[in-house]
Parts: sequence; C-alpha cells; structure tokens
Amino acid sequence: MTPVFFGVTVGASLVANASKKGLLPEGLDKLRPDDPRQEELRRAPREPLIEYAAQNPRECCAELNTIAAVLEKWPWMGSDLRFSLYASDTGQGVLAADVIGAAICRVARGKCGGSVKVVKGLGREEEFGRSLLELAAAIKEDFAAARREGRLAYLIASGGFKPESTFAVLAAYLAGAVGVFYIHETFRKLVELPMIPLQLKGVVVEFARGNVDEHALARELGLDVQHLEAVGLLISEGGARRLNPLIERLL
Repeated sequence: MTPVFFGVTVGASLVANASKKGLLPEGLDKLRPDDPRQEELRRAPREPLIEYAAQNPRECCAELNTIAAVLEKWPWMGSDLRFSLYASDTGQGVLAADVIGAAICRVARGKCGGSVKVVKGLGREEEFGRSLLELAAAIKEDFAAARREGRLAYLIASGGFKPESTFAVLAAYLAGAVGVFYIHETFRKLVELPMIPLQLKGVVVEFARGNVDEHALARELGLDVQHLEAVGLLISEGGARRLNPLIERLL
C-alpha cells in the first residue's frame, strides 16, 4: 500500500472534553494565552489523557474523531503513516498535540510516527496574522517533503479556528495535498474535499527571482505597491522592497 502523511491542525477540544471527564480541572480550555495557569497544562501528566484519547478517539477531540473516521473507511492508510501536528504555543495547544500525537499511533495500529510543530504566536491576538503565515509555511514544507517521499499527503482540518483551517488548506494544496478531511459540524460525518492543484501567480515567482520589479508585480495583481505592503505581501528592507520571507517559503 502507498504510505500516507497526515498534516493535522490542533485545537482545544481535547482539553475541553478531558475537563468534562474530570481528567483536567474545568475551564483550562478557555484560558487566555497569557494566563499563568497555562503552565498547569504544560506540566499536566500525559499518560491518563493518552489512554482516554486512544480508547475514545471518536469522542475525545475533533482531530482524532476525523482520523479515526478516515481509518475506519480506509484502514490501509494506517499501515504506514507519518504525521505532523500543528499546535499553538499555548499550554492548551502543546498538551493537546502531545496527547493526540501519542494516540494516533495506537489508533492506526501500523507503522506510525510523527512530530509536533509548535507555531509561535498562533494563540496570541497581536501575532495572529504573522503566525498564520508561519503555519502555512510549515505545512507547505512538510507536505512537499511527504510528496518527495512518495506519500499520499492529506490535511486533517477539523481542529483549530477557521482562519487556521483556511491558511492550512491553501498551503497544503499549494504543496500538492491530494485531499482534505474534516468532520462537518452540521452533517457530523466525514467530508473529503477533492484535490485542487493550486499555484501562486507566476509574477510572484518572477518578482522573488528578481526578474520583475514591484511595480510590475502590483500591475499584474491589480493593486498599487503601497497596498501590497499594507496586506503583507511586500516588506521594506534598507530602502528596497522584497517579498515577505514567509511567503517566499510558500514558493
């Protein structure tokens, strides 16, 4: 069978559901990122939560609910599975990702392994815009690497807020994802979005290579140069304009 890669956006539903089960104090899933109690979650024992998640994948959190549904429908995907979990740099995000990562391999029951990627600023209002690009860049790099290894690469997009899911889906498709899975909040059933072969406009690539200037880029995109700076596509460095380095990582 063809080996598989899952990129997984991580939210806080595991923390909320574990609290309801008495495995964590209530309210920790609603902490602000700067709340000192975030440290309680960073230090929380993992094993009881891993046992809960592995034994109850369909109820413990949105992420494992989706993965379990995928593996029930296509069991062969769990025979050789790699994954990356994309978490916010908060206690909730790190705890949820640690637990989900350990539980995935118990659910897959095949050759399985992966890692947690903590995205700086993803849980913080003042850094959220930049962190979404960081998330997109990390996903693009992981999916491109998975495709080079010959893996079928899918995004599990049930976890996290809608802006995270949006950027994650776009980045995954740019890198050659063959599909996106999530559990629809209304249908309560597994939904698979088909492969969409996306590409950044050629003029963006040409600008990054130094073949056209910022004015040609702006004309092609239908905006002026100042607007391209305002929306974060361009940045100024030493009196010159260049492509945002995070967007360069998506090329």
